[in-house]
Amino acid sequence: MIGSEKHMNQGEMDREPVIDNHKIRHRAVGIIIKDGTILLMHRVKNGREFYVFPGGGVEPNESLEEGLKREIKEEAGLDVKKAKFLFEQENQLPGDPMTGYPNEHYFLIKNFSGKPELGGPEKERMDIQNQYSLEWVDLGKLEAIGNLYPQRALQELIVFLRTKK
Repeated sequence: MIGSEKHMNQGEMDREPVIDNHKIRHRAVGIIIKDGTILLMHRVKNGREFYVFPGGGVEPNESLEEGLKREIKEEAGLDVKKAKFLFEQENQLPGDPMTGYPNEHYFLIKNFSGKPELGGPEKERMDIQNQYSLEWVDLGKLEAIGNLYPQRALQELIVFLRTKK
């Protein structure tokens, strides 16, 4: 839900819930916007080309916002100054096939410093069959990107962008 306050707090994160013998994993995702563009991770994996929103797994003792800041720093080299919770997406366990995480928490990031530069595990594991690059994409072209995943999150973002004041 857009703007939902249902996201996990620190106490809930510390409990590491388990369903059907699977630890519930959380992914903090950055919707990074600057000058009418959004920062996306462009992927080419085993000949398949697609885009994802930057972010990653929240560690067991991190809050969602702490995990978001760490992941955006690792993946994109940006220091998040302020983030606003936008929406949560629950995927089927044990995880969405595109992300591997059953629970994703999306944050709007407009206040950050630094220049996007690929880093962290993404940079380390890159090879000819597994490519990563950061790209600024015009917000007006989001709906035309058919290979931006997860699609449900893209649709929620489009609704948010149309209704924001």
